Amino acid sequence: MLLMAVLTVHSAYSRSRYRMIPSSRELNPICPAIMYYNSENPGGDSSYLHAIKAAIEKEPKEPLFYYALGVIYFNHRQFAESVAAFEAAGEKGYKRDADYYLHIGTACLQSKQYSKGIHHLHHCLNLRSNDTAALQTLAQAFYQNKDYKQAIIYWEQLLRMQPKNAFAMFMLGKSYIEHGELQKGEQYCDQATANL
Repeated sequence: MLLMAVLTVHSAYSRSRYRMIPSSRELNPICPAIMYYNSENPGGDSSYLHAIKAAIEKEPKEPLFYYALGVIYFNHRQFAESVAAFEAAGEKGYKRDADYYLHIGTACLQSKQYSKGIHHLHHCLNLRSNDTAALQTLAQAFYQNKDYKQAIIYWEQLLRMQPKNAFAMFMLGKSYIEHGELQKGEQYCDQATANL
């Protein structure tokens, strides 16, 4: 039961969609794909992809269009393409704020570009130190790469901010177990499952 709950939480987290940061300026009417982000249920409709590519052809210097392309690729699970589009947005002048680094960092990790993804997520935390999504993404990345010492650091940071986060507590326990601290790890795992 617990394993199923943990896998469900992790799967939902892994599939989370990223929405584009709203622009304070008027959006160009040639880009109907921007409306994609305002829909309740963005799906796999390829017309959004075609629309944003057409917008880029008409205005190749507009960074917002490249960023939107990155989000569409991410939601279609084309992570390498997503990274390239986010990078192009940054090069064209898209604001490299905490959200930008969170999104590109997550896309990098999903496309197995671990060192680049970790680097971007650290930038996110430098700009917004309490970003729970960045902390969880880093913790999970280090855990999956068997760097349990680093995973412990990030799971602990996340738990300080979200002390009732059972998933983080359970993963902290698993990280301690894998790091060789069996008793401490089991205590965290037991504590995480006590309220289920």
